[in-house]
Amino acid sequence: MAVIHIDGTTVEVDSADNLLQACLSLGIDVPYFCYHPALGSVGSCRQCAVKQFQNKEDMEAGRGRLVMSCMVAPGDDMYISVTDDEAKAFRKSMVELLMTNHPHDCPTCEEGGHCHLQDMTYMSGHSRRRYRFTKRTHHNQELGPFIAHEMNRCIACYRCVRFYKDYAGGEDLGVYGSNNRVYFGRDKDGQFESEFSGNLTEVCPTGVFTDKTHSERYNRKWDMQYAPSICHGCSAGCNISPGERYGELRRIENRYNGEVNRYFLCDRGRFGYGYVNRDDRPTQALERINDKHVKINIDYALDETIKRIKDKKVIGIGSPRASLETNFALKNLVGFDNFSTGLNHQQQALVNKCIEVLSTEGVYNPSMTDIETHDAVLVLGEDITQTSSRVALSVRQAAKNEGLKMAAALQTQPWLAEPVKRIAQDALSPVYVIDVTQTKLEDISKVSVVATPEDITKLGFKVADEIANFADDLADIVDPQAADVSAETDGMQALAQQIAYDLIQANKPLVVSGSSLSSTALIEAAAQITQALTQKRAAIKATEQQQVEVHNAKVQAAQAKSANDQPEEDQDLSAKPNKPETGVNTEAQDDVEREPAENLELKEVNKKYHAQAGIYLTVPDANSMGVCMLGGQSVEEVLATDFDVVIVAENQLTDAIDANKLTQLLADKTVIALDHQLLDWHKDVDIVLPAASFAEADGTLISAEGRAQRFFQVYDNEYYHPMSSIKEGWRWIHAVHSSIEGRDVDWTQLDDVINALIVTHPKLAGIKGAAPDADYRITGLKIARQPRRYSGRTAMRAPISVHEPMQPKDLDTGLTFSMEGYSGKETPSSMIPFANVAGWNSPQAWNKYQDKVGGHLKNGDPGVRLFDQLERLATRQYVAPEAMSSNTTDLQQGQAKLVPIHNIYASSMMASRSPIVAEQLPVAAWRIGIDDAKDWNIAAGDYLAIEIDKQQITLPVQLVGYLAEGCIGYPVGQVSIIHPSMPASVRKVDAPVTMMGSMANDMINDNDTAQINAAPTTTQEV
Repeated sequence: MAVIHIDGTTVEVDSADNLLQACLSLGIDVPYFCYHPALGSVGSCRQCAVKQFQNKEDMEAGRGRLVMSCMVAPGDDMYISVTDDEAKAFRKSMVELLMTNHPHDCPTCEEGGHCHLQDMTYMSGHSRRRYRFTKRTHHNQELGPFIAHEMNRCIACYRCVRFYKDYAGGEDLGVYGSNNRVYFGRDKDGQFESEFSGNLTEVCPTGVFTDKTHSERYNRKWDMQYAPSICHGCSAGCNISPGERYGELRRIENRYNGEVNRYFLCDRGRFGYGYVNRDDRPTQALERINDKHVKINIDYALDETIKRIKDKKVIGIGSPRASLETNFALKNLVGFDNFSTGLNHQQQALVNKCIEVLSTEGVYNPSMTDIETHDAVLVLGEDITQTSSRVALSVRQAAKNEGLKMAAALQTQPWLAEPVKRIAQDALSPVYVIDVTQTKLEDISKVSVVATPEDITKLGFKVADEIANFADDLADIVDPQAADVSAETDGMQALAQQIAYDLIQANKPLVVSGSSLSSTALIEAAAQITQALTQKRAAIKATEQQQVEVHNAKVQAAQAKSANDQPEEDQDLSAKPNKPETGVNTEAQDDVEREPAENLELKEVNKKYHAQAGIYLTVPDANSMGVCMLGGQSVEEVLATDFDVVIVAENQLTDAIDANKLTQLLADKTVIALDHQLLDWHKDVDIVLPAASFAEADGTLISAEGRAQRFFQVYDNEYYHPMSSIKEGWRWIHAVHSSIEGRDVDWTQLDDVINALIVTHPKLAGIKGAAPDADYRITGLKIARQPRRYSGRTAMRAPISVHEPMQPKDLDTGLTFSMEGYSGKETPSSMIPFANVAGWNSPQAWNKYQDKVGGHLKNGDPGVRLFDQLERLATRQYVAPEAMSSNTTDLQQGQAKLVPIHNIYASSMMASRSPIVAEQLPVAAWRIGIDDAKDWNIAAGDYLAIEIDKQQITLPVQLVGYLAEGCIGYPVGQVSIIHPSMPASVRKVDAPVTMMGSMANDMINDNDTAQINAAPTTTQEV
């Protein structure tokens, strides 16, 4: 900490921060452009100038110098001024200089209203344009359907390339030109390749990069209604602020959570919301009459549903995409023994294994922010860039910790971005990536290996064994690269030794794995590595502690002896001259080499060396953890029971069970579905009840970290569409349940559902603390979902009525569907709908809600870590499977071995239903490694027909550089392969013939029973 003086006020600040960060953390407004809390300082915009004085006397005399506050570290007794006239004039002149070529097009710019440039220009006092000459102009680029480009607005702050290239690892955004014609863009038109390109819309302080998905139906930020929400795209649990206007989602913005996503989202989470706005969504209940779905009103739908399930054997199938509350309501209706999690046996076993591991004594699962502090990472069998992208971004930051260590050794602050980069050069912390295919983390990996799932598992257990065999003293552990490697040591063993060495030597190691390869043995291997690491590192810490205590005892004893038994210098002896005749030379005696005395300095235990190793396990869906912690049978088990009626809540059942098997199992059964989408298997459903999407409902999700978080309703659909019957899933279910039992509806609020849930499921009691109750108020006010300047409420409903009705009432939460209500920095962190403070309208307004800039939110970060509260399971040892399948693809024998290949968009059922995202889906194809293709005489574009689980799929071949040897990769989400480990046959076939007109229709009619899919882009209708 450092005590500094700012404009006559003495304050204490963190000396590890820069001066700009310290001022902003204190609530002092200092304008800036190039600085970003996640990117550090480069001092290029010169906008954050303050005056620094040598001492108090210089300050009183006005003798000081201008410094860029983002480049200066606060020191004790430092005197600075933010309000000094010279500093203010300098900042004003700099923003005027930056604006000379700016088009001043705020009325037509989509960034207007949440623009950092607007905020900082106003803050700097620049209000009159004096430049009257020709402005330089640029041609804009076409950057795909997600990002719009308007280069003329650029002020050359360099934030975009620093985020895209340095932070996110992208390669296709660069800086071109020089001087006053510097250009930020791609070398040619085209969509950005990075999974994090959408963050450019928030990182850019101007309107150079804007959200094109919002452009078609654009409105200003102050005319948007927001709610605090959680991304449903994957299991990471990122916090988002969805914005609504006219009863439709218009955009998704990042919502800050210091423990989870902080400032950034992936593109799936930011742009994959389009399924909420689909025109074919069920907004009214549907009943199947004469094989056609007919709309019915809400009362008839309830009566008909009750009639069909009363006195019948009813089972319920939940969903890992539905909220805990909806799953619990269904479980409560059908009975705990008749409820399924909505996962098949294999899927449920994988998630349950993850829960088991994370609940075990001595196992620590870090948050995504904590991942960034680890300095050695092993990614075992998980392509996290595609399955959990935001986790991959955190791993990228972890790789930079070696450079930060090197900078710290040279006393360079970590926020000095360019000096740290120059010091580090290409030095990275060790990151090992082991997967079935080449991943996008290869550029930061020390070693990237492609192997079969069985070999990855085998390698994992070998790493654990190598760790267990290490000595308990770090000094005795030899680097395998420096040791003599036996000729008998195979490549896998050598790799295991090197991985084990780097993990044990690191200060804070991490293992990342997950369920994407459908292998519980792989998850056990990751757990065994983590446990072996923690046990060995604890032993090393104990050894070090013992050595330090022994050494310090010797030092203290020697110091005590030297203090009490100091010999006096013999003056006479020292003064005796050399006597050549005696052959004694005192100078020669002084030159005699002697053994150095033992260092008498006290030692300390290395506090940076953590005994605890971390493990992060990804799971497929937003609430996979939640529904499995709630408990239930697998889909196969519950469908194998004797039942008359099945109720399915928000589940794409064909992801868990083959479509043909599902049709057979549901034949002659009553099927009732609650969903916000019309899915392919719904054609045979008797009643479809329109459920609310995440934008129209409140609920709780549990992320892969085990963090329970609340998402809130963004808007009331009925306000814009009075004929709509959309209700939260738990409301539909409880209304039916209450009517069957002949009692009044007693779950009138979300709190009622949560209270009932935690009574019967005490392990989930922590979800109660995920957000305040419905009666929460600040100074008697609910929290406003809308900014103060919200307008047009009457016009929005003009087609329905020219009279403005009362705003909808939110009975479930402490939020209000209005601008009337509390809006400020005292809002509980889990209930902040948007970031907006006087003078700060851009995403940088999150600074005002943080305890310190870039730190945690003032009222604590949202969410409750459930695994930290659960009673821990006893530590167990996982053992490698004795016999692992080693089958491989053999085209001559017609045998195929399949491995899953994930894509950030195609692998997500909901994201792929968003029309804009659907345009970006790659053509479904079999992936084959180049070497295997040569051996099998396969060329790119050839067609293979693969038969698995009684279905045949025909796709073209796409050659890739690296894929597990002897394997064929299939596109997850684009073909319906549920059990890839089942025996599969393969044969080469001719390319499908595409026909037009009546001939094509005749062929379709003749072959409507054939189970052949040819080169689809998605299994959903788009």
